[in-house]
Amino acid sequence: MSAQAKPKYVYGVVPKAASLPRGTGIRRSRLHAIEDGELAAIVSDAPEGEIQAGREELLTHARVLERARDRGVVLPMRFGVVMPDEDAVRHELLEGYRDELLLQMRELEGKAELRLRAVYDQDALMKEIVKAHSDIAGLSAALRDRPADAMYYERIELGQKVAAAIEQAAIVDLSAILDALEPLAVAAQVEEPDHEHVAANVSFLVEEAQIPAFDAAVDELGRQNDGRLRFKYTGPLPPYSFVELPAQD
Repeated sequence: MSAQAKPKYVYGVVPKAASLPRGTGIRRSRLHAIEDGELAAIVSDAPEGEIQAGREELLTHARVLERARDRGVVLPMRFGVVMPDEDAVRHELLEGYRDELLLQMRELEGKAELRLRAVYDQDALMKEIVKAHSDIAGLSAALRDRPADAMYYERIELGQKVAAAIEQAAIVDLSAILDALEPLAVAAQVEEPDHEHVAANVSFLVEEAQIPAFDAAVDELGRQNDGRLRFKYTGPLPPYSFVELPAQD
């Protein structure tokens, strides 16, 4: 089977004039470009069998796209996209969605994704809730030092009240984070929290020139919330959350 006829693992789409990231991709297969018109797809020969979304594979996929982003705009494909051969990449992806790809490339030129995740310190959050809610404080005091099976329904009530208070705190804190950062971003994508102690999990699309100001704003949020919220701030990244490629639906 010729190299052109082999299945291709597709990482993303870049302008044809962009320099290809060096190195290898999934399973150490050499990276190369498939070009058509103004566009090029970054690919490698797909390995035989199903590609598992293991840690190494996911990191490799991300690193290829990050190296591409360092050279300019890139439209990232989701992990695991394999097309039958070079002709399929050229005709089904680059030709088939040329207008959409070129439009998104123009919209994302000079921009990067920055991600912010804010997680409560559990002890600090509970102290805040008890201080702010007298009913929770009173019920908690009544249950203190009582056997685990005593006041069963009161314990359920306490759990419900605490959960509602945490939810309300997260609404307030997410709003404050967005108020501080959205004016510095082109767009924001709010993700559903994956844990009750997650206050915010947001991806921002930011102009490259605005990144220093955005960094400073995140630092200020960290100072304001020191001891109560832990921030995980990542980027600049390829615009994963702001690209829609019909070919990978």
